[in-house]
Amino acid sequence: MVSVAYSIAFWGIPFGNTSFDGRFSGDGYAASSHFETRGVVSLFWQATIDASTVGRFGAQMLMPRDYDSYYRRGDSKKERVKVTFDNGAVTTFADPPYNTTKFPVSDDQKRGAIDPMSGVTLVLTGLKADRTNPCGTVAPVFDGRRRYDIEFTYLKDEPVTLAGGLFKGVAHLCQLHYRQIAGFKQKILKEGAALPPIFGDFGDVPAPGAPNGHYVVPLKLWSHVSWGTVSVVLTNLRSSSDASKE
Repeated sequence: MVSVAYSIAFWGIPFGNTSFDGRFSGDGYAASSHFETRGVVSLFWQATIDASTVGRFGAQMLMPRDYDSYYRRGDSKKERVKVTFDNGAVTTFADPPYNTTKFPVSDDQKRGAIDPMSGVTLVLTGLKADRTNPCGTVAPVFDGRRRYDIEFTYLKDEPVTLAGGLFKGVAHLCQLHYRQIAGFKQKILKEGAALPPIFGDFGDVPAPGAPNGHYVVPLKLWSHVSWGTVSVVLTNLRSSSDASKE
């Protein structure tokens, strides 16, 4: 079991919280997450997202079965997306429905992809991590709308200390690359624009209950954009080897 929580800030001002809980049993896994805005941002963008996934572990890869995402904005806008992975066949259910033929994702492009929650699980469990790539290599994701890769490039090790004794030691500094393959464009981007560079510090956290004996935990993520700096910082960490940590 691993449970992490983060504070999301812009220019150092918190505007949201997100959490992730993962449980592993035998060759299976189940994960859930929660995101919500807070502070002054909630006055004009009040959003909540709950997501979950279940699946099995494969050889250095995950095999998801069901992914469920529920998005709410205010009292009026609600949206649910479910993606089912069944022996290589990937199907999407959306309520309200949207036009999947406008920006299609082919069956070949979906093959081998995993849902966003399984992507986070892939990173945390370190299935793609090794000495050369301590943050992992790539998470191939299909979220029901778009197919993209999150690629990791290891830069160096550096000391990191987090408040509250959450982490103090050497972390792996890596750059994250978002590579769109097919489907709907990201709404935060202008047509033809690329996401700004994203960097992260990842720490190895020993845990006997982890699939590989340790978790690769994102400690800090940040990106410098034209209108400021967005950061995500770990605020809570619990694992099967440290059930008392709050």
